[in-house]
Amino acid sequence: MKKDAIIFDIDGTLTNSTRAIIASWNRHLDSLPHPHRLLDETLAGSLMGKTMDDWATAVLPELPLSVSREITEEMERLENDEIRTNGTDLYPDVRATFELLSKDYQLFILSNCGRGYIEAVMAHAGIEPFVKGHLCFGDNGLDKPDNLKKMIADYDLKNPVYVGDTKRDEECCEIAGVPFIFVSWGFGDVPDAAYRCDSMRELPDIIENMD
Repeated sequence: MKKDAIIFDIDGTLTNSTRAIIASWNRHLDSLPHPHRLLDETLAGSLMGKTMDDWATAVLPELPLSVSREITEEMERLENDEIRTNGTDLYPDVRATFELLSKDYQLFILSNCGRGYIEAVMAHAGIEPFVKGHLCFGDNGLDKPDNLKKMIADYDLKNPVYVGDTKRDEECCEIAGVPFIFVSWGFGDVPDAAYRCDSMRELPDIIENMD
C-alpha cells in the first residue's frame, strides 16, 4: 500500500542545532545562582532526541525536576530566538526534498523537543508551506511513541512512515507500529535498520519503493 504520510524527526534528521543550543543555553545557565553543567558538543549530542525532562536533569542535576523544568523552559524560548535570529545548521536539500515530497504525501514533524522549536526551525528552513502538522514533547509532555500514536489518530493517517536518525527513533516506531527509515547523517547509528537513507535526495525513491 502506498504511504500516505511522512513523519520526520527534526534533530539529526533535518538540522543540527547544536551550535544554537549550546550558545543560548550556556549564556542563561551562567547567569543562574544554581549549580549547573554547561553544554558542550558531546553532552548536547547525547541528549538529542531525548525529552526536555532529560535535558533539565542533565544541566541542573541538583534541582528538583519541577524547578529545573521551569528554568529550561526559559532556555527553550531563548534557543528558539537564537535560531530565528542566527539560524541553525540545516542538512543539505531539506527544502527541495520537502517541496518535492509534499506533492505526493502529507508531511509532518514530530520530536521530543521543547515548544516552539519546530516552528523556529521550519521558519529558518522555509518549509512551513509543505508541513501539514507538527507535535512535540513540549506541547503535551508525551514521549515520542505516544505522540506518534496521537498524530496518526488526529490526522487519520492510514499508512505513514517515520524518518529519524537514532536507535531510539526505531524503538519508538516499533512501539507505535510505524515503519522506520534511518538517515545516516545524524546523531545515531541503526546498523540493522530495514530502510537506510544516505542523503535527503534518496528519500523519495526509498519511500516510493517501500513494501
